[in-house]
Amino acid sequence: MGIENLHKFLYTFFSENNSQITNQSKTTLDIQLSPELDEQLMNRPFYWQYVKKMGLQGEATSLHLTVDPNEDSKYEFIHFGSPRLQKIMEILADKGKYAKLYQSVDTNQHTPLVPWFVLNVKISYIGTVKKEILKSIGINMINGAMVNQMIDHCRHINWDIKISDFCYTLTPLIHVKHSYQRIIQLMKEHIQQESHQWAVDAWNKMNEEKTLLQEFYQTEDNDYQNHYQQELASIEALYQPKIELSVVNGGLFFITQPTTFQILNT
Repeated sequence: MGIENLHKFLYTFFSENNSQITNQSKTTLDIQLSPELDEQLMNRPFYWQYVKKMGLQGEATSLHLTVDPNEDSKYEFIHFGSPRLQKIMEILADKGKYAKLYQSVDTNQHTPLVPWFVLNVKISYIGTVKKEILKSIGINMINGAMVNQMIDHCRHINWDIKISDFCYTLTPLIHVKHSYQRIIQLMKEHIQQESHQWAVDAWNKMNEEKTLLQEFYQTEDNDYQNHYQQELASIEALYQPKIELSVVNGGLFFITQPTTFQILNT
């Protein structure tokens, strides 16, 4: 990404986060931050805590950014790897954890959209070796039907952040909380049905290392016992088998009935 693209990226980021671009050139941006973005970006936690506690309306600060290292010193030089840009990326990543999208429909008839809750989850198998698998599960919030690898279906649908004209959303019969719980339960059941020889191997390896350690530290000396406990904890952290589920992202997706039928019958 070149300088012009970075400048465009910054302009779009601040504009879409309710901040006002008060002045700009090909390499600079003067930005009046929104209160929300000031709180996230400017590292003034005590100020915003005080403002909220007192019930006051806080004053957001301004930012003066440049993508040109030779620009006037009043501008903060922002570039790939700079702390400011890294923080912006963190904000985007956090916001990207949840989406609400509508299938784009060109119609002049009243068209219902079916609510789907989609969850992308990383399953980590941790033992002597580590393996990670990404699962994407979608649940129809009307009838409870669940679809594996929902992300593959989503890739072939045109989306919009706003609902199309003449479209309306059906009221979910299954709330988000229960949709989430059903997906996680499905994943746990799937994991339980898998072969876990890797875990047996890791457990055996851990016990072998513990036995060797115990033979090495056969002493009553307190110092040695302290070292023994530390080494024991290190072995358990390294070899003890475990499975972790972590949510990557997810959201609500509103899809037409024909597309829903296609997804369920593919």
